[in-house]
Formats: sequence, structure tokens, C-alpha cells
Amino acid sequence: MKICMVSNLYPPYVHGGAELYVSHISERLSERHDISVITAAPFGRNGSSTRGKVGERNDAIYRFYPLNLYSNYYYSRKPGFIKPLWHAFDIWNPHTYAVIKEALKRERPDLVHVHNFKGLSASVFSAAKDLGIPAVHTVHDYNLVCPKTTLLTRANASCVNARSPCRVYRRFYKRIDPAVVIAPSDFVLNTLSGFGLFADARKLKLPLGIPESEPVTKVNNGTFDILYVGRLGKHKGVHSLIEAVKGLDLKNARLHVVGQGSDEARLQRDARDDERIVFYGFLDPDALRQLYSIADVAVVPSIYAEPFGLVIPEYYQHGIAVIGSRTGAIPELIEDGYNGLLFPPGDVAALASLLQMLSSDSKLLNELSKNARISARTFDLDVHVQKLEEIYEEVTSR
Repeated sequence: MKICMVSNLYPPYVHGGAELYVSHISERLSERHDISVITAAPFGRNGSSTRGKVGERNDAIYRFYPLNLYSNYYYSRKPGFIKPLWHAFDIWNPHTYAVIKEALKRERPDLVHVHNFKGLSASVFSAAKDLGIPAVHTVHDYNLVCPKTTLLTRANASCVNARSPCRVYRRFYKRIDPAVVIAPSDFVLNTLSGFGLFADARKLKLPLGIPESEPVTKVNNGTFDILYVGRLGKHKGVHSLIEAVKGLDLKNARLHVVGQGSDEARLQRDARDDERIVFYGFLDPDALRQLYSIADVAVVPSIYAEPFGLVIPEYYQHGIAVIGSRTGAIPELIEDGYNGLLFPPGDVAALASLLQMLSSDSKLLNELSKNARISARTFDLDVHVQKLEEIYEEVTSR
């Protein structure tokens, strides 16, 4: 089967787990299928595409710069006043339409699998439709109903009454009509359906898969090591985690913060008086594995409705119990008291209490860690790819 993956970013250009996931499934599928990838690139002055390879086969990666005010890769660095205009161009970009249509004509895939398309625009669906190629869409976030993708106001409150521009923005995306919509959680499916999206499409929940990784050998260095890995933005709730750790009466506690983002400088200022808190920035896989080996517990403190949280099954692979906020899809991944613990989002006192409890209850911590390893089997990438193939077969057989 010939399958074309469309993703706004693709390694080495990475913002989060979605583009890594697309890379993982593309490489695994390339062992049995002809795979091509169309993606935006933060370089180039025109619409010509550069070609690379997906896997061992002669599979193509098309990279091009969609004409707009700036590349989506640099979105978080741009001032807020210019972003509404950028989004206006990004709703349906004729340049993207022309480039992707030409690439699809060249590849002639049996199916197009669209992932995040912010920065490419919804014209990717039009290009496939006009060529008679069926489309499958995996929803990774809330971009279809929220330009910020967080469903939060500037004050980090739940955005209930959207402003007029956002309502117009949402109405446009109701026109998207893929054959099948896949979401990693029931929460995402229910949220988008509640906004009236994908009324006629078949909707499926399929938790994301992750590649098998050799579990780390755990090291006990005499400290209680707490780990956070992810974006450093306000919606991720890292400020709550820092406040909780600062309030712990534990001299041997250590908080390891891995990641980059718009809130990084402020978080470092908040933690500068506490030597127990260490920031690492971006880490390569080998360095990250070293932190996995010493981590007693990981924390996912998001204050927004997390669509999935790909880092959680990665923690599970290495036998790391997870404390997560009870929001979005996190409760679908963390079974409270089995492989981790849940707390109300933004509740610093509740999070500090759970950390304090685990630091002194090694029996509970060991039980949670053991069950975390068992839970990791649910996210086996090979099983996930087999389910994708079944969906592809069904769509193309129609």
C-alpha cells in the first residue's frame, strides 16, 4: 500500500511528541509499505520541495516552506499581535494546496494520513479530495477549535465563551470531512464532537504507541528524585510543581526539569533560591535515560486538558510511577492508586502532599512502579501500527 503522511513538523524539527510519533509509525510502516511524508520546513524562500528518506526503503520526505508571515516552527517566539494575521493565512493556504497537490500527483498514494496541520492549513484535505485520495486524520490537540491549542484564556482559565474571531475560526474547520478521525483519547473525541466537528466521519479512539525501549537499571542514590519532562509553558503547570517542591520538608528531594519553552526563564527565576531544583534544557535520549534510572516518580502537572500525554507511557516503560493532574485525558492513562496518583490541576498543596507521602512510603512507590511497567504493554508500537493498517485497509477497500 502507498501511504502519505502529512505533518506540520517532522524530525529533526520537533516541538513535541506528535511529530516523533509520526516519525515512529512512518518508519515502522515503511518496512511493509511505500511511505511518503509531506511536512513544513523552517527554511527556504520558495515552494520547491527537498526530498529525503523515511526508512531503509526509497521512501520520500517532501519538505517545503509554506508561504506565510513566518514558519510554524518559530510560532512560540513571535509577538502576539502578529499571530491573528498568521492564522488568517493559515486557515486555507493556496500555496500549500499547490505544493501538496503536486507532491500527491507524483506519489499517487492510496491514502493520505493527516496529523497536525497547523502551519500547512486545511488545504491539505482539499488537495487530497480533489485528487480522489481518501484521508484519515489523527487529532493530536485542539487546534481545530482553539488557535492556541490549549482551550485556555490568557488568564489560564477554561475558555468557555470564545470571542467572535475564534467562533468564526471554529466554523471553518467544521467543513473538514476525512473518512476516519482517530484520537488518542475519549476526551479529545468527545470535546471535538461537542463543538460539532466531524459530524459525518467515523470516529475512533486509538491510544498512541511508543517504540519498545530497554528498561533502565534503577539506581538508588539516596535522594528522592522527582522528574518532569516536557514543554515549559504556562499550560503545562510546571509552576505548580516547583511551588510544591519548594514547600516540601525534604532535604533529600531533587526536582529534575527537562525541556524548553516560553515560560522557561520565569520558572528558573521562581526556583533560583532552591538548590534542590535543577533545569537541564533539552536532553538527548542517552542523557534522558540517565535521569530515568534515578527517578523515583514523574509528575505531569498540566493545568490544561491534556489530549494524551505521550511522556506517560514512556515513564511506564522504565518503571516510573506518575503523579498527574486530573484533567483532560490524563485520567485515561493514570489509574489512581495503581500505576500512579491523581490530584486536582493547579492544587499545589495536594501535589505536595502526594510527593511527601511517596517519599516515605517505599512499599506503595514500589507497587506503583511495578504496575507502571505492566501498563506500558498497552502502548506497544507494533500493536498500534497493526491497528492503523486495519483502518487503512478498511478505508481503501471502500
